[in-house]
Amino acid sequence: MATTTVLVMIALLLIAAKFAGWISQRLKLPVVFGQLLVGVIAGPSMLQWVHSTPTLDVFSNLGVILLMFIAGIETDTRQMRKVGGAAFVSALSGVIVPFIAGTLFSLALGFSLPISLFLGTLLTATSVSISAQTLKDLGKLQTKEGTTILGAAVIDDVLGLVVLSLILAFTLGQNPTWAIVKMVLYLPIASIIGHFGFPFLSKHLPRMLALEARIGLVFSLVLLYAWSAQELGNVAAITGAYIAGILVSRTEMKEWVLDGVSKLGYAFFVPLFFVCVGLEANFRSLGSVPIFLLFGLIGIALITKVVGCGGGALLCRFHFNEALTVGVGMISRGEVALVTATIGLQARLIDSSLYAIVIIITLVTTLITPLLLKMVYLLASEKDVASSMQTADVFLPVAEESIP
Repeated sequence: MATTTVLVMIALLLIAAKFAGWISQRLKLPVVFGQLLVGVIAGPSMLQWVHSTPTLDVFSNLGVILLMFIAGIETDTRQMRKVGGAAFVSALSGVIVPFIAGTLFSLALGFSLPISLFLGTLLTATSVSISAQTLKDLGKLQTKEGTTILGAAVIDDVLGLVVLSLILAFTLGQNPTWAIVKMVLYLPIASIIGHFGFPFLSKHLPRMLALEARIGLVFSLVLLYAWSAQELGNVAAITGAYIAGILVSRTEMKEWVLDGVSKLGYAFFVPLFFVCVGLEANFRSLGSVPIFLLFGLIGIALITKVVGCGGGALLCRFHFNEALTVGVGMISRGEVALVTATIGLQARLIDSSLYAIVIIITLVTTLITPLLLKMVYLLASEKDVASSMQTADVFLPVAEESIP
């Protein structure tokens, strides 16, 4: 493809992604929803105007690395410690229940063990951003259940990345023992290097380099972390980027790094990643997929998070309404499931038809989570009002009798 053609294609995709994201915001939907639709409409599923190219793949990979790095920077470790027990139990059960249910369901339909394990892994993901935005809009972000949802979503993502890395090691024919050893060695070593290295850079870089040069250097280190995670640590490249983000978040350079990288990522690379995800989804291939598989996985995606995460909250002595809110708030799969699905497609663990199913699951859970959260809070408030009225009815006669 000629260079000028690539430039025009990227320009048009970016314009369409930004416009679709703006429309989504106006409709009170996540921006990612509109960006995904751009890829779906322009790609093989509908108009067939644009197809994935090596150039777009490079930009897409950079976008997902930046996305996970930003997610790491925005991880509030103090908040996680505050609701540590409840968040961890909810996240752990919210990973185990979908993973087991998805794997067993896929095996029952005749899929191989590697594919079934990967489909189970896909269902463990939770989107922090979508739940957080919904809770913020409802004014419930700082509540007990809101804090637990955020903390559990972050822990859920970390656990999901670990499960993904293990599944990739097992299913791609690698030596599981050696893969685990490399992972066990890499994670603490990478953390120790960053624990001392990033604070050193935070202290000296502002005196040595201009802002643009500093951001470029940090971005280069993020790419090295992503490369080392995949090549040396036997974990997904996004895991390395996420670790780098958490380490940067503990330094004084957090603010200017987040500001600079967010502008770089969300202006160009991240929207292209979501558009490319939509381009990879070929809904025309769904004709060969059993309808029972599609609706079965959607049902599992919805129910297992409510049961797993909500059940974990109940074990931590949450009230039923609070536990239900936690379970519903963890339904949305969002960008994490898309990242996982893209990795599986590149590793040839899933084909285009299964990839299209993951896109549908992501769209359904992305749309339904804000609606269900609003319904749960509305029902809870109506229940409180009804309870107050019953209490008033009980005491009203007593009050009347006391009047002389």
